[in-house]
Amino acid sequence: MAKERPELVKKYYGKLAGTEKDAVTALNTMLAQDGLFIYVPKNVQLDRTVQVINILRSDVDLMVNRRVLIVLEEGAKAQFLFCDHAADDRNFLATQVIEAFVGDNANLELNCMEETHAKNVRVSNVYIEQQRNSRASHNVITLHNGVTRNMLDLVFKGEGSECFCNGCVIADKNQHVDNNTLIDHQVPHCTSNELYKYVLDENAVGAFAGRVLVRKGAQKTLSQENNRNLCASKTARMFTQPMLEIYADDVQCNHGSTVGQLNDAALFYMEQRGIDRKEAKLLLEFAFINEVIDKMELEPLRDRLHHLVEKRFRGELDKCEGCNLCK
Repeated sequence: MAKERPELVKKYYGKLAGTEKDAVTALNTMLAQDGLFIYVPKNVQLDRTVQVINILRSDVDLMVNRRVLIVLEEGAKAQFLFCDHAADDRNFLATQVIEAFVGDNANLELNCMEETHAKNVRVSNVYIEQQRNSRASHNVITLHNGVTRNMLDLVFKGEGSECFCNGCVIADKNQHVDNNTLIDHQVPHCTSNELYKYVLDENAVGAFAGRVLVRKGAQKTLSQENNRNLCASKTARMFTQPMLEIYADDVQCNHGSTVGQLNDAALFYMEQRGIDRKEAKLLLEFAFINEVIDKMELEPLRDRLHHLVEKRFRGELDKCEGCNLCK
């Protein structure tokens, strides 16, 4: 595309992902090995989801850097599912930078799911820009990992836009998962919705830092940010910091965060009705995380996640079923 449509690539590539503010973005820009450019012209609506499967395979320890550029012009609509897997027992370092431009009245759904292993370090930076009356949905799911840091930087450039940002994390052993978000309301009459949920067991560590910035003049902003976390063991740790920074006076914004353990009363109630404690714990964790899954618009993904999450809690999941390349 850089050869055939250089003016198009020049117009968008690197415009959101600035190298001066983020070291991972700078590293990725310098060393990017794999590139994917998805361009959806004006009023084109994809009737099928685009799935991208990234599989880490190597005989030696490996670093990979991939770049994704998504452009939806006015009135366009597209759904994407990115799946990350690690097929070999090696140390992997993976960086990913996604830039997504959502034009006037366009609709983007971006789903990112990670199922790697304990030796994998993954850093993913997602940048989204929305124009007038556009809609964006970003869902990030972490089922298996080593150390993961997900960053979302979303900016409203046109009035009447709306975004839905959801996160689902299941971690145990010594896994570590960070999610950092910035929702930048630069114009009036925009709506943002965030819900991130963690279930942490054993020695897992989770972190969430979510910042909603409402700039001067961005009146009639509606924003809701929630981070809810469940520590299923006494040694699991969760660090959470939801933030609101508001410079306009006619807005409706709220944020909240909770960190708790399984309800002993609920466990006792279920045990009294013949459900053993392990199964009762699983049912409570599954019900807790389901709220995020049910918000995802892609029905086949929802159905698959219900199945994968149950197997994950039971300790039966070591890779995503149905992927022949991983077998």
